Amino acid sequence: MTSRHDPTFLVSRRSFPTTVHDDLLADLARRAIAGDRKALDAFLGELRPLVTRTVRLVVGSGSWAAEDAAQEALLDLTRGIGELRNPDVARAWALKVATTRALKIASHERLVALRRATLADVEVASEPADERSAAVKEAFDRLPPALRATAVLRLHVGLSEQETAASLSCSVGTVKSNLHDARRKLTATLVERGFAPTVARAEDIA
Repeated sequence: MTSRHDPTFLVSRRSFPTTVHDDLLADLARRAIAGDRKALDAFLGELRPLVTRTVRLVVGSGSWAAEDAAQEALLDLTRGIGELRNPDVARAWALKVATTRALKIASHERLVALRRATLADVEVASEPADERSAAVKEAFDRLPPALRATAVLRLHVGLSEQETAASLSCSVGTVKSNLHDARRKLTATLVERGFAPTVARAEDIA
């Protein structure tokens, strides 16, 4: 039985390997909203690594659906830039838009997988380097979309509970509950695969 204090899958401290400066994003967003196409391109360029990795992880990294979802998320940002009312929260807004797209695709993919009752049709772009990494990736891929999104935003991207709630349009209480359930399911899958619960590395789910 896993202890409530089990250190497995600890929240990262902004572990995502990217440099996104909120002041720069705010400036680019203001100019993009005003119709500056070059600013919009630069805005998307700053956010692309963060948005792409987040969407891939929510949908299920390595699948064609994840790649398509990442591109769709960037298009959503392009089309929706005029709806951004407060450029100072551009990063949080972008993650909310991207996560919304990712959840739609993830839910659809889950239904397809359930109908097929097999994972044989998933196209894998790259295999994890070791058995534990493979087990962690499998554990994340098994999570229901809502739990997976919460786990990705909290454990991998490193958002706070409040930021995660805003991105998922839910309450902080729901974030806490989802993260608890996600950790429990992740740990159960690792134990099932024969790995003792330990702190997961962020790169294991990439």
